[in-house]
Amino acid sequence: MSTALMARKQKRNPKTVAIAKAILDEYNCKNVEDMQDAVKDIFGPMFEAMLRGEMDSHLGYESNDHGPKSTENRRNG
Repeated sequence: MSTALMARKQKRNPKTVAIAKAILDEYNCKNVEDMQDAVKDIFGPMFEAMLRGEMDSHLGYESNDHGPKSTENRRNG
């Protein structure tokens, strides 16, 4: 085993190891597809919220905001 891999294993936070074990126990993953489904279920909502926040910040308003919008930062065309 490489030194870098050994160092990484030693640095793992026990709390994150417990969370990972709980996820594996909850989803009862038998193969890669099961694990991918678990990751989508867990992280999908978080990534959607982050992307929604990025778009709101970029546009300057929330997606369901029906009020007047400022267009001074937008390009024409």
